[in-house]
Amino acid sequence: MKPTAAVGRLVRQWRGHTVEVSPKGLSIDGRTVDPKALTERDAVKPADDPRTHPSLQFLDSGSLVYRGHVQAEVHPGDAVTVHGPEGAVWPPEQDRGEHTRGPSPPQPDDDFEIEL
Repeated sequence: MKPTAAVGRLVRQWRGHTVEVSPKGLSIDGRTVDPKALTERDAVKPADDPRTHPSLQFLDSGSLVYRGHVQAEVHPGDAVTVHGPEGAVWPPEQDRGEHTRGPSPPQPDDDFEIEL
């Protein structure tokens, strides 16, 4: 199997912080959170629901999901809690048939740039 390479770069101003996903991984305000980049294997496939895909999610709660883990939480003001690659797994497992609350449906957003 041929190796996959990181492709493109996404920069988003989110809750007063600059979040960047690039071949250098995930960073917030220039601080590396996870040095591992997303690759073609992490892409949302046609059968997947992009609202619950674990590769990259900006949740209404302020949590930032990257590569299946809650890697950071942005709190009101300037506070950012960084968990890194060992953060909680997302989406959370459902316990005993109970439904977990997922993220809200995507809203129109003009505060990011994608470079290929």
